[in-house]
Amino acid sequence: MMRLAIGERLDIAGDMVGECLRSGGKRLRAHLALAAGHALGVSEEPLMLWAAACELLHNATLIHDDIQDADRVRRGRPTLWARHGVGQAINAGDLMLMLPFLAVGEIDAPPAVRTRLYAALAIAAARTARGQAAEMALPNQDDVGWSRWIEAAEGKSGALLGLPVQGAAILAGLDDASSRAFGSAFSRAGVLYQLLDDLLDLSVEKGKGRPASDLREGKMSALIVAHLELHPDEAVETYRWLRDPELRRDDDVIASVLKRLVDGGAVDQVRAQVPLWADSVTCDARLRAVPDLAAVARELVDRVQRAGASLSVVQGSAA
Repeated sequence: MMRLAIGERLDIAGDMVGECLRSGGKRLRAHLALAAGHALGVSEEPLMLWAAACELLHNATLIHDDIQDADRVRRGRPTLWARHGVGQAINAGDLMLMLPFLAVGEIDAPPAVRTRLYAALAIAAARTARGQAAEMALPNQDDVGWSRWIEAAEGKSGALLGLPVQGAAILAGLDDASSRAFGSAFSRAGVLYQLLDDLLDLSVEKGKGRPASDLREGKMSALIVAHLELHPDEAVETYRWLRDPELRRDDDVIASVLKRLVDGGAVDQVRAQVPLWADSVTCDARLRAVPDLAAVARELVDRVQRAGASLSVVQGSAA
């Protein structure tokens, strides 16, 4: 990945991309591409390039996501826009969006296979952008329910979890219908990931310095959707603080919201959905024909759940 970032010579854009890649992360999508490829019998060299492509695309979306959310910290370090400014961070993100296609261009495979991989990358990137746009629009909609939240989560988080598996299936020689089906099965893990990420927002372990960063940004998280379903009489008050930046900057307001989410049952409702979405991935009938790939699905669900296992809800505290 670093070689692709540097290109013919190291420049400021490549250096910023390298800075992003050196910041760490779980490399979950790269690991998923490798595990799925091994399960399907794909050779190592093309698989490594495909894994790099998936990880580069994911990290590109994170750079732009940090700008949109005004997050100054990721993985315990300053975000690119916080260090270099919005304009340069956009440049770095744009560059990294192109690098996956360069990685696929280096795969030693028939042109038709590379063409399918290019298409898979582009479609997943488009779904992710549409999901992000849908999520950002939710707070301004008055009738948000679980169906709209799930649709946004599947786009924003699910597309880039299905992509590594779809590409591995393409490299294994599977047809379009089969490769898309396997990718779709894994994309459901995006909803599971987002449920756990929204719960993690209530803890001090999310890497952003203090809890409730999503609430402070005015996001329509799963917790807010659950709270509105449980307490529709509080919709006016909920939308009032959700749409008011001044109120969201008030620690007392955030502390009150946190207490209502815990005491009102929203946290418990979201937690109850976690095993249901986990089962929707691990028990997907489309994976039964390939036991090794089903095992990869179980491993993915375990990794996603372990990432949220250290959740310690800050009950009524926004410190």
